[in-house]
Amino acid sequence: MSDDPIIHVENLTRSYGSVVALNEVSIDLKPGVVGLLGPNGAGKSTLLRILTGELRPTIGSVTVLGMEPFANPDLYHRIGICPEQEAMFDDMTGVEFVSFLLRMRGWSPPEAASRTDEWIERVGLVEARGRRIRGYSKGMRQRIKICTAFAHDPDLLLLDEPLTGLDPLWRHKVQRMVADCAERGATVLFSSHVLHEVEAVTRDVMLLHRGRIAAEGNAREIRALIDQHPHRIRILAEEPRRLAVHLMQWDCVESVCVTDTGVRLTTPKPEAFYSRMTDESADGDLGVRGMESPDDCLQSLFDTLVLKRPVIAVADRNR
Repeated sequence: MSDDPIIHVENLTRSYGSVVALNEVSIDLKPGVVGLLGPNGAGKSTLLRILTGELRPTIGSVTVLGMEPFANPDLYHRIGICPEQEAMFDDMTGVEFVSFLLRMRGWSPPEAASRTDEWIERVGLVEARGRRIRGYSKGMRQRIKICTAFAHDPDLLLLDEPLTGLDPLWRHKVQRMVADCAERGATVLFSSHVLHEVEAVTRDVMLLHRGRIAAEGNAREIRALIDQHPHRIRILAEEPRRLAVHLMQWDCVESVCVTDTGVRLTTPKPEAFYSRMTDESADGDLGVRGMESPDDCLQSLFDTLVLKRPVIAVADRNR
């Protein structure tokens, strides 16, 4: 097996006119899962768009699986992409869309049909397989994006905020898919602005802030830097008051506020909270329709890292 990195980025800068989205970024990634962590606007999506060949670097060099990615069709067959933005044909059914993309990646019609059936079932959309995508909910649309990223067994997965819009149970299932993909030898770059989402799939993280790598290393060390900040979470719920009463009984919940559409809470133990929420969502009916966390505590962390220590190697990567 070659020791060459799956992704090699050297002195990468990407500008949009006078705005610098990425500034002298250098990374080397080998097989496994790496979390790309950063607040909204940090440059994560720009980096992923360069790695997929959608954008060209302004300065610097990039190779993905040994190839230059920009406008390279040979690379598309080997990578799986879950973009943050939606780019689907709404007039197609879920089955038609997944099968269409598989055929574009070189699968024969019978192979594409079989593979589509398998993955439509894995993402829980069997009953909606014949419905047009325009009628899908946000969570269903996200699961179709996940389906198209994983279905062709790519060597490299580039996932941009892949858990957005998913309920706790499906978040856990997608995290398990990522782990399975890595176990078969693939490389996964998992982008998120929420630390616990990254911690659930890997301990190896890079922190991107204002277009630069602010820190890299072990997620436990990153977690230690922000444990002093209460973690704020917003939950969309069918019965907000019933959920709030239930959550107030949890030791890991510090405060709860009921809103018209759900619940706002703070927790000093986010890892324990998310673990329990996943378990109880699977075992019972909490009526949770979605969950998100503002990145204010992360923003505070990144500001501290950038202002006090421009580049921090939190822990050596064992690759």
